[in-house]
Amino acid sequence: MSLEKDDGAVEKLMEEGKKKVDSDGDKYDELNKLELSDHTETAYAGMGKEELMKYANSPFWVRLRWLLFVTFWLSWFAMMFGALFIIFLTPKCFPSSKHEWYQKSPVYIINAASLANQSNLNEKIEYMQQLGVQNVVLTSVFQADGDKVIDFMQVKSSLGNNVTMKDLIKNLKAKGMKVMLKLVPNHSSSGNMMFMRSIMKEKFFDKYYIWNPGFSDGEKHYPINNWLSVTGESAWSWNDNRKEFYLHTFSADEPDFNFRNEDVVNYFEEVFKYWLDMGVDGLYLDKVQYLFVDKDFKNDTIIAPNMTQKYDSLSHKVTSNLPETNELLSHWGNFVRNYSGVLIVSDLDSKDVKGINMVHSSVMLTSNFTGEQLLHAILSKTTMSSSSWSSWEWVCTDKPNCWKNETIDAFSILGSLLPGVPFVNADSKLFEYNKIPNITYMQSTLKELRSMPTIEFGSFNAKLLNNYTVFAFDRVMSGSESLLFAWNLSENSTVLNLNAFDGIPAEVNLSLCTETACSILPPPKSKINSNQLRLAGESAVVLTF
Repeated sequence: MSLEKDDGAVEKLMEEGKKKVDSDGDKYDELNKLELSDHTETAYAGMGKEELMKYANSPFWVRLRWLLFVTFWLSWFAMMFGALFIIFLTPKCFPSSKHEWYQKSPVYIINAASLANQSNLNEKIEYMQQLGVQNVVLTSVFQADGDKVIDFMQVKSSLGNNVTMKDLIKNLKAKGMKVMLKLVPNHSSSGNMMFMRSIMKEKFFDKYYIWNPGFSDGEKHYPINNWLSVTGESAWSWNDNRKEFYLHTFSADEPDFNFRNEDVVNYFEEVFKYWLDMGVDGLYLDKVQYLFVDKDFKNDTIIAPNMTQKYDSLSHKVTSNLPETNELLSHWGNFVRNYSGVLIVSDLDSKDVKGINMVHSSVMLTSNFTGEQLLHAILSKTTMSSSSWSSWEWVCTDKPNCWKNETIDAFSILGSLLPGVPFVNADSKLFEYNKIPNITYMQSTLKELRSMPTIEFGSFNAKLLNNYTVFAFDRVMSGSESLLFAWNLSENSTVLNLNAFDGIPAEVNLSLCTETACSILPPPKSKINSNQLRLAGESAVVLTF
């Protein structure tokens, strides 16, 4: 019995011990949980609002924020102005050229004899290139009696032979020059073999020239009509062998071809092909307005009865610029193009003949021309066709060399800066004794000015100033240097105010001046006042801005 009691006491003691252990474990777990909870709250708790505001408003953080703010906007403005700076200072991309090679460079018309001596040909070519010339028209090439062509497919003996000419053309082209040949298809020399055969009425050549029997009173022979040659004499001459008159627009030694005869047209196409195959880049046909005359030989209209036996006494409506002329030239233009050549013709009334590349005509002025006459002549050429790109060559109608040197210089400047291409007739003594002349300041400056994009793409605005005594124009293009040309046509000096042209700044650069103008102006490249420009009589200046 005592053992059982002992057993019960033991069980009771074990239960109480277990409860005590459990109770202590629970308290330990609760303590751990409490300590962990406190630790967690302490680790993740942030600053209070008051504490944050305290730090945010401290001087250090205020200055830092302002520094970052200012730095950001300064960087932004720097990048913006840097981009604009790059845009404005980067070279402008001007439009691609809308003109062909024969429209870009001055066309330099030079006697082939000037280049015939090839001992210093390279130096001669380099000299022309320094003048800004890349297109050359060779004249006086064919075998001839003076200027009267005997054979259109043979080189005159003074130039060597056809092989010599081929080498000359090759050398010019090797230096980057374009070569054209000047040819007058209207007539030949009376010593031409074709004319001799036509006199004899050989079958193929019978109608190669224009023949007419006229009429006779039994003693004398008279031409069929009143047509006059440019010399003022009858355009008809009697040939006693053939017993007929032949037509000649120029001298009696230069009989006119009959272009109503297809054989004559075909002959000249053979001539064109021959020289194009020789290597020329194009043909320059002169005096083409006379290619056709009225097929019925009607009398010309008398417009000046008091000018008997003078060419200008007739209207020439039946002897020049006939519709058939345009048709033939269009045909020839297409023919030449098929051989990759260009065709330029001169002195044609129509400016829009299809098929040809350019119509060149001279500006005809008297020795004492006025500002109104000059302005009218220039505006009529720039508005005569759908294209404002013209050609410029100045001819005095009174007599050769009727203008003094300063006037000629002013015309040279004018032709180089107008919208178009200047045609320059080289001095026949250009390379006299094979010497290379010096490049003048004017020539080098004109080359520099003409290379400006403004010359090809800029606007053109011409005016008469100071009671119509000063002719002026500007060439303006956005993004490129602009220029203004002024020419005092009166004998007296004058003071110009150029505010008549829009956009002229108060100060401009003096780029070029003729001799008398330079004598009373600061040196070229100087700044001058555009509101009070003193310009000497009969002198010209070029200003850039």
